[in-house]
Amino acid sequence: MDWLSLPDWTELSNFLLAQTPPPSPSSPPADVQLLTKQLEFLQQMNTVFLGFLAILGGLLTWFFNKNLEDAKRLAKEVVRQELTNHLMPLIQAESESLMRSLRTEQVIGDTVVDYYLPSSDIDPPEYQLLKGRKFLDVRCWRNKKPNKRLGSVLVFDFVNSKLLDLPGFKDSDRTKQEESARERDKIVNEKITEVVDLRLGKPVLVIYTRPGSGRIPAIDEITTNFPEVKYYTAANTPVALMGAVVDAAYVAYGEYSARVGKN
Repeated sequence: MDWLSLPDWTELSNFLLAQTPPPSPSSPPADVQLLTKQLEFLQQMNTVFLGFLAILGGLLTWFFNKNLEDAKRLAKEVVRQELTNHLMPLIQAESESLMRSLRTEQVIGDTVVDYYLPSSDIDPPEYQLLKGRKFLDVRCWRNKKPNKRLGSVLVFDFVNSKLLDLPGFKDSDRTKQEESARERDKIVNEKITEVVDLRLGKPVLVIYTRPGSGRIPAIDEITTNFPEVKYYTAANTPVALMGAVVDAAYVAYGEYSARVGKN
């Protein structure tokens, strides 16, 4: 490019300035006018933008509030449904379990237990366990017949008295084993007869025997041999005895409630 052939920019600028009319004394300078117009534009834009924000804010508020109410309603429905389907059955089951426990404890606290230990003067640990269960009273009759009106439950302890530990059961002779079995049944019937004949009440009987002693027919035939006895049960371990006495107390309570209800 031939730089020498380009026009003289200094002369051109002088020419343009000469063609521009001078500003009148009453008009503000051009830069002031430009700044003023820019400020007016910004002010207008600000007004429009603020108005838009106000409208948008109103819309957002309306939209948010509407959805907030919907969310609250939905949350209530979800919580209610969850309570109905899952939590309420659990609460109801727990409440029923608690009520059963409270009723059981109330029955235990109102029950008198008689503990009959024939032919022995020892203080059996099972008796102490029953006393610790917080029955209303647990009376132990050691080697003597009861002489007071019996409570709701009567335990026959054939474990600590050893009346049923007959030597014939250890004999290899089958005949002697059978004789011992018959003698055992006779002892059970005799001891039950001794108490039933006292006519001191009609408690639920709990027959406590040694584990591994086998089936005792006399126990199975209690209600047949003793029509006065309406309910009975058996146990062959301390844990089973505790549960049997509690169950017997509940049976006695149910029997009493039914009798009172009929009257």
